[in-house]
Amino acid sequence: MFKSVLARARQVRAAELEGEGGLEGGFTLIELMVVLLIIAILLAIAIPTFLGVTGSANDRSAQSTMTNAVTEAVAIYQTSQTFPDPATITNYTTPAPEYGWTTGSCSSSTSNCVSVAFTDALSSSLTATNDYQGVVLAVMSKTGTCWWATNLQANPVAPTGTDTHSFIQGAVGAAGSQDYLVAGTNTLIATAGTYYAKKLNATTCQASTALAHASPGFNWGTSYSNAGVN
Repeated sequence: MFKSVLARARQVRAAELEGEGGLEGGFTLIELMVVLLIIAILLAIAIPTFLGVTGSANDRSAQSTMTNAVTEAVAIYQTSQTFPDPATITNYTTPAPEYGWTTGSCSSSTSNCVSVAFTDALSSSLTATNDYQGVVLAVMSKTGTCWWATNLQANPVAPTGTDTHSFIQGAVGAAGSQDYLVAGTNTLIATAGTYYAKKLNATTCQASTALAHASPGFNWGTSYSNAGVN
């Protein structure tokens, strides 16, 4: 009987040792390499997707700032039926202090910065200067894209004389001209409204840049999705 008890104890101990050996076995090197490979593949898929979503969100934020700033500028226009000269920047900061209005450049690190410049539509007289019927705004996205919007309260026409602030200067493609074209075409913008433009990987983002563009012209679209690329 004593022998049978000892035999039974040995069997139990042997089973316990086998279980401990299985627990201490761990992963093989190949198994670890497979796991690391799977993690690397998942990261390769997830990181670009995350960056794309982040970039899109940053552009949407800049576009939202731009849309609201255009609304504010048009509200300011309603007071005197002209866009005020931003040379006196308080013309914009006083009625809409929530934005960092400037005639200079905006950077991607400055929140709510809106660069502003006025432009002439020259609708009432082809030789008029400073009719202040248009405004150009610029907002920099954290993606490095500079977004522009222009709101024209009158149909733009080319001046017969010299006007350094005119929205359209000279004929399409003329040497030294500053032409403002419908994106993807070779036609001048002819009607009042709001138009959009952008530049990818921009080093600066300033409203007046859109008005100082030389031949062959500056491209504008009718929405953010088809904004002219410059």
